Amino acid sequence: MTTSDDDLEPKYRMPISFGRAPGPRNLPAGQRHRRYEKELVSYTVSARTDAAALAQFLPDGLTLTGEPRLEISILSFRKIGWLAGRGYDILMVRIPAQWTENHEDSYGHFVPIVWENMADPIITGREELGWPKIFAEISVSEPASEPARCSASWDGHTFFEFQASDFSDFGPPPKQLPMVFEKYVPSTSDQVGPDAHYLTVTAPDGPEPVVRTVQIGEGIFRFYGAHWEQMPTQYPIVNALAALPLVDFSPVVKLAATLGGDGSAQRRLVVCD
Repeated sequence: MTTSDDDLEPKYRMPISFGRAPGPRNLPAGQRHRRYEKELVSYTVSARTDAAALAQFLPDGLTLTGEPRLEISILSFRKIGWLAGRGYDILMVRIPAQWTENHEDSYGHFVPIVWENMADPIITGREELGWPKIFAEISVSEPASEPARCSASWDGHTFFEFQASDFSDFGPPPKQLPMVFEKYVPSTSDQVGPDAHYLTVTAPDGPEPVVRTVQIGEGIFRFYGAHWEQMPTQYPIVNALAALPLVDFSPVVKLAATLGGDGSAQRRLVVCD
């Protein structure tokens, strides 16, 4: 079955020559009922680290809150509606942060980096939502496997590993806190500053995820540094993360869910000094 751009909402991104752009928030008319379809298995774990070293990743307007902990979230999405049933994996880094907007304090996470193993959600997420997404080869064990494992690499160099086991059933899922991102788009000549540079923040949208199971286990994660020759465009990122001391690992939260939002409520965040 063929479609035309008449089947899509008037939303655009490069390459602009071909008309309206399909994506996670712009499905053809006959497929819009699949917009929120997805299956998810995620693993979340954190470790205490050095506060000063962690704070260096925060943009202006955000400060550390609570314990200085580096949090990792691994998300395996499958049967995604906007990808016609395909899936991809995410490795996300989060830092507990607080900020003030409209004279009200808010608490959540700042996300300095997100790796994904498919180009399409990287492009749409960077351009439309302002998420700092880049590519990596990400391997996640099957949901029923124990121990659970995840590794991330770039062109053969492994820069991240995770392992968890001894899972048992747990109570209700943890509360989802807002996440803040720093969007930056350089200008072509960069003579007048960037085309865009501001913070964005998540907000609830779409149907509530249907949580199937929540379990907790024990696990650890580690980042490995890289030389320029191994990761020519990403070595500053992985080296900065690998340099953080990691102690006192939290329990690993494993969650299985279906449905959920699509990022359409993402908005600019204007923080107060």
